[in-house]
Amino acid sequence: MKRINTLLILNLFFIGCSPSKTKTTPPELTQYALGFSIKTKQNYKLLSLKNTVPGSSQVFRYLILPKEAKIPPNQDYDQIIRTPVKRIVATSTTHLAFLEKLNATETLVGFPQTDYVSSVQIRKQIDAGKVIDVGMSQQLNVERILGVKPDLLLSFGVEQIDNSLKRFNRMGIPSAFIGEWNEQNPLGRTEWIKVFGVLLGKEKEALDIFKNIEKKYLEAKKSTFKKKHKPTVIAGSIYQDAWYLPGGKSYLAKLFEDANAHYLWEDNTQTGSLALSVESVLEKGKDANFWFAPGQHTSYTILKEEHALYSKFKATQKKKIFTYARSKGSKGGITYFESGASNPDLVLKDIIHHLYPNLDSEYTPTYFLALDE
Repeated sequence: MKRINTLLILNLFFIGCSPSKTKTTPPELTQYALGFSIKTKQNYKLLSLKNTVPGSSQVFRYLILPKEAKIPPNQDYDQIIRTPVKRIVATSTTHLAFLEKLNATETLVGFPQTDYVSSVQIRKQIDAGKVIDVGMSQQLNVERILGVKPDLLLSFGVEQIDNSLKRFNRMGIPSAFIGEWNEQNPLGRTEWIKVFGVLLGKEKEALDIFKNIEKKYLEAKKSTFKKKHKPTVIAGSIYQDAWYLPGGKSYLAKLFEDANAHYLWEDNTQTGSLALSVESVLEKGKDANFWFAPGQHTSYTILKEEHALYSKFKATQKKKIFTYARSKGSKGGITYFESGASNPDLVLKDIIHHLYPNLDSEYTPTYFLALDE
C-alpha cells in the first residue's frame, strides 16, 4: 500500500460515540471500550476481541496463560497466548504508543515501514538495529518475522480480516487483532491499554495509567461546562470532488461534544466518515467559527491553492483552522495517528484551547496546531 493511500485511510478513520458505562464497572470489565472483554479465572484469563473491523460480528477468543501453566480443559478459544509476552511484532503505530505508556518498548522486535514511527525512544531502538523492518502492514515479510522470533504478532483490520495471518499461527506465532481504532469514544480507545497490560503482565500499571488519563480527560471536559455559548465547528476536507468529514457519532465528533463545541453535523448518526458535496458543506459550514482536521493541509497558502472554495469559509478568512498534520516525528510520521489514541486528554485540551483560549493562555498544544501562513 502506498504511503499516500495509507495516510488517506488514517485520515478517514481518525476523523470518523458511544455512551460510557457506569463508573461502578469492575476493573476487569470495560467502562468505555466496546471491542474487548477480559475474564479472570483461577490461573488464566479469557480475552475476547470483537469489532476488529466495522460491521464484523466475529469474536476472537484468546486463552491467556502464564508461561509454564497447563492448558485448562473444556475451554473454547481460538489461540493461546503465553504471558508475559517478551517479543512483539506490531503493525500499527498506535500499538507502539501503548507499549511506550507501559514502559515496554524493549519488547518490540519488528515493525513494518519503520519510517512511520515517530516515538523518540523507538526510533533509537530502530537505529540501533533492535527493531527490524518487517515489510508492509498488509504484506508482511515472512522470513523477517520468523527471524526475529516473536512471541506475538499484533495486527489490525482495515477492510477485512487478513487471513494470511493464519500462516503465522500455524508456525507457532499467535496473532491478536487490536481494534482500538474502531472505538468512537476517545476514552474507549485509550482503554485498550488494559489489553496490553494483560499481554505484558502489567495489568495494575495499565489500570493506573488509564485511570489517570480518564481523570485528566474528564477534568478538561468539565472546564468548559460554564461556557453557555458553543462555538460552531466544521471538519474534514475535499478529496476527489467530495468533502469527507466525521459522522455525528464518530471519534472526532465526540471530542467536539466534550469540548463544548457545536459540531454542525452532530445530529448525524454515522460513526464513520461522511462523503458530501462540496456545495452542501459550503452552504452549511461557511460561517462556522472553527475548522479542525483539514486533511493533510498545513498552511493557508496550500489550502487556498488547492481549491478556490476553501477561501469562502469564515474559518479560513479569520484564520481559525487547526490541523494535526503539522505535528510530525523526525521521519515525517504524524504524531496524532501514533499517540493521539493513548493521549485523548491532550487531544481534548488542544481543541478546548483553540475554542476557548482564555481558559489557559499558558497551554501549549500537542497535536492540533494552527495552520502556517
